Amino acid sequence: ERMALAAHRILATNSCRVSATMFPRWSSAARQVRSMSTSRVFLVCSSPAGESFSNAIADSVEKGLSTSGKEVRRINLYSMPKEIGGGEFAPLLCPQERKEYFNENQQTVLTDDNHVKYIVESLRWSDSIVLVYPTWWFNIPAILKGFFDRCFIPGVGFRYDPVAQKRETGLQNINKVGVVTTYGFTEEEVTKAGDAGRLMITGGMTMLFSPSCSVDWKALYGMQGSQPKEVRTKFLSEVEAGYSKW
Repeated sequence: ERMALAAHRILATNSCRVSATMFPRWSSAARQVRSMSTSRVFLVCSSPAGESFSNAIADSVEKGLSTSGKEVRRINLYSMPKEIGGGEFAPLLCPQERKEYFNENQQTVLTDDNHVKYIVESLRWSDSIVLVYPTWWFNIPAILKGFFDRCFIPGVGFRYDPVAQKRETGLQNINKVGVVTTYGFTEEEVTKAGDAGRLMITGGMTMLFSPSCSVDWKALYGMQGSQPKEVRTKFLSEVEAGYSKW
């Protein structure tokens, strides 16, 4: 019952403020948070189908951001940019990566994997991140989970002091998170089953960002039914309009 109440409280708020004692700030001046105004946006889409509704959503997000003069870097984890090798992002954490996991900034994946290198550089470059994905089985796609596993490693997403056994936030530069996702089930059904993806992002991943980080969550439910085309068209328009005000 207590766990359910805690989850409800996390899902009920759009704020992701984190206790400074849980994830204290880095002291280096290089890690100071930039202005709260969003100007550099890292847009990450996770959809395997090129003509999918998720990709249409990502188009709407990018249009909205561009309208307001934002600088956008966009990737689809299923189709990475050709300049960095193309192909799919590999989501599995291999044995060598797990062995080197806590070797902060010395992990070979940071130099040997062009996809990871580009993503890490983009995370450090941006002041906000937008995630677009279809919700499958009440959670994020496996490839997006791998994005977190392989790229938000010690030295990037956080720093770990083995003596004090404490973590410090690693991406203080990110002060805003946007999520646009779709669900096959109705909102009532999703609430009943538990929205694991939303809980992880709003209550877990945002701990790695600025303590003043905020989350914008927009969702379209009931996509497995005979949903009228007008509903989806309206949703895309709302997404574009919303991100034009970021």
